Amino acid sequence: LHPPEDGRELATRKHNHHAKALEYSVLTGIISHVRDGDTIEVGNIPVRIAALDCPENDTAEGQLASKFASQFKNSKVICDLTGAMSYKRLVGYCRINETDFATTMINNTSCKIWPKYDVWRRYTE
Repeated sequence: LHPPEDGRELATRKHNHHAKALEYSVLTGIISHVRDGDTIEVGNIPVRIAALDCPENDTAEGQLASKFASQFKNSKVICDLTGAMSYKRLVGYCRINETDFATTMINNTSCKIWPKYDVWRRYTE
């Protein structure tokens, strides 16, 4: 693959990824992999947890958050997708057994809410 020669091709590609995300409004499935505290995979679909900001895996706090999140592997999850994409991941507000995943992470790890990305204002005024 060669980089686009002008911005139009890049914009089109980005739009196509965005359009693909819009095909879904709710994603339901089993958590097949936990990448880190704020990214899970449902089947083979990566989902960035909306509004959740966890430390990176190269820190002790990030490793603790990932370890805590990994207990939910193989759990049924329901994600309300925002339609956004972040680094080839769908973005969604997810819940397990009707319990909000981000709230669980905030209450049990050093993860925090990132108000800028709380697009549906579920955690911020």
